[in-house]
Amino acid sequence: MLELQIQYIKIIYMEWLSHFIVTNFILICVSAIMIAFTIQRFRQHPKISIYIFLIIGFALLLAVSNALQEYCKQIGSVAGAFIFSTIGYTLRPTCIYLFILMTYQKKKGQLFYLTAIPLVITFFVYMLGIVPGAREYVVYFARNDDGTVRWVAGGFLRWTSHLVGLGYLIWITFISLSILKMKHLSHGITILTCAVFVILSVVIESFFSKGDVEVLNTTIAVSTMIYYLYLYIERNQIDTLTNCFTRETYYHDLPKMERNITGIIQFDMNGLKYLNDNFGHAEGDRALSTIGSIIISCAKRKMYVYRLGGDEFLLLANNYSEEELLDTIDSFKEKLSKTQYHCSVGYSYRHTSSDISIDDMLKDSERKMYEDKAEYYKDANIERRKR
Repeated sequence: MLELQIQYIKIIYMEWLSHFIVTNFILICVSAIMIAFTIQRFRQHPKISIYIFLIIGFALLLAVSNALQEYCKQIGSVAGAFIFSTIGYTLRPTCIYLFILMTYQKKKGQLFYLTAIPLVITFFVYMLGIVPGAREYVVYFARNDDGTVRWVAGGFLRWTSHLVGLGYLIWITFISLSILKMKHLSHGITILTCAVFVILSVVIESFFSKGDVEVLNTTIAVSTMIYYLYLYIERNQIDTLTNCFTRETYYHDLPKMERNITGIIQFDMNGLKYLNDNFGHAEGDRALSTIGSIIISCAKRKMYVYRLGGDEFLLLANNYSEEELLDTIDSFKEKLSKTQYHCSVGYSYRHTSSDISIDDMLKDSERKMYEDKAEYYKDANIERRKR
């Protein structure tokens, strides 16, 4: 009799294993690709890589817990089904929360991590299933006549995991919208697209299936891959030192924006050679990083900042007036005056695309920039070649 039971459990186990591999094949493949890809580029993006490892690991763990729950139900283990059910309900919003940690751009203070408290609450809510007087408010498992175990829907608390996950998804939506407001159109759209995918997967699992459809874990993994690939592509477009777009991106963007460009501002740092020679290249890099961040902070929507090389920066303004260009320059000079650095600035403006060509605008802005530079060295009584 015991041997028959063992044989029966082995058969069920093999069926479970094959079913798990088939139903989670895409998740397994995506996870393997992401892990290999992330390991190779860990030094380039250490923080993002750690979050990716956690998300992929938790997504796989969610798939395993869901599968083990079904396995325990088949072999008649009420305790096992309950344990893996609780783990699954807790992991669902956890995967979404980890995605927030990965995409959140602002500095995370101690208060930020209090946002993980709903995950702790979720775990303890579903643990109420072991309390006889409280389990009808959550979910619990009961044994059938044939020895298998069935899932029993309890009261309103069974929606805790869904509500917490929904709250995190709303948060992701606000993150993407805030990024859109900061002129990072492609970044915001990428996060918003991933959020929509995850929302749809939660809706499908919650309202259009009877527990036999599990797509959240795969969707989270795929969304993570999409976001990481976006970051990888974006990093090739952005100068890592200054966070400005690269010269190659400038050459790519200029033809597409040429008709809408009404203003060009050129920036050239003064004294970079002096900093490098006397204080080291690290100090020079710090200066360039500071200047780049100030230009970006002054740029309005539809203004794009590029580092053309060395200490040269350029801003393309689409559909802005001359007054708005001058306001941008004034804002830049005001912020820069609070640092120890100095930049020469020149600009060019046209009313429409037919006024003057882009080449003429570039020559005009460059001429004004060098006039400003000559005036700086003259006023400072500094021999330019030494600076």
